Amino acid sequence: MINKNYRHFSRLLLLLLLMAAIGSCRPQREVTPVSELLQKSARSLVSSMHSNHADFNYFSSRFSGSATIDKQTYNLSGNMRIHKDEAIFISVAPVLGIEVARILITPDTVKIVNRLEGTYFVGDMSFINNMLNTDLDFYMLQAILIGNDFEHFNHNNFRVMEDRGRLMLHSPSRGRQSRGNPSLPYENNLWLDTGSFRIQQNVLYDPREQRTIKADYRSYASVGGQLLPSEIFLEFSETASRAELLIRFNRTALNNPQQLTFSIPSRYVPMDL
Repeated sequence: MINKNYRHFSRLLLLLLLMAAIGSCRPQREVTPVSELLQKSARSLVSSMHSNHADFNYFSSRFSGSATIDKQTYNLSGNMRIHKDEAIFISVAPVLGIEVARILITPDTVKIVNRLEGTYFVGDMSFINNMLNTDLDFYMLQAILIGNDFEHFNHNNFRVMEDRGRLMLHSPSRGRQSRGNPSLPYENNLWLDTGSFRIQQNVLYDPREQRTIKADYRSYASVGGQLLPSEIFLEFSETASRAELLIRFNRTALNNPQQLTFSIPSRYVPMDL
């Protein structure tokens, strides 16, 4: 019989795995002194960051790592596939390669099959946001997975700053540009690598709810001629709770068309939420 704590962990793990990324070792690159970059405008640096974004049609990779929830740490592994701007597919297989869960996220839908419990969920992003106490959308998830900035957010009020010798872009208030999909503004800090202009750390803080999403890109690798994260540390925190996720990726491939197959067995029952 599966105990209550493990069932609780398995559900949170399904959600945390959405936030991972890609690759292998850190490549060599020319570094520009921070003092020189501080003379540039924020618009120029944002443009450099966006022009160095990872870009692809298809992504696939295996992952391994750990999740820490309520001070308990669990090992994890599986594989991820992304069809850019269309879908994110995750298969969770932590023990002997046996799949225990499958997740499919599109801009409008979230589908989960939990093979441990014989249950399923079909809904939208509110399920994930209620579990993690966040305000994420599909495009934010996709950007975090590949180490990109949120291009559908406003980016006209950044300031260029130096933080302990590192280059930082600071925005006191960022939100979605779409009028039809409003969000509460975040305080957003982005630390950039001064050679590649790829994001080293991305911190979103919601001052109203006092909650933080932190993505720390610990290393990058060259995959298909592009720099992609190879190790990412994620932290979700608020006043009363904290969850952490460490993911390492291997066997990464870009632009190989992928099948994102998802079906719900007829004997499965809806999740008891």
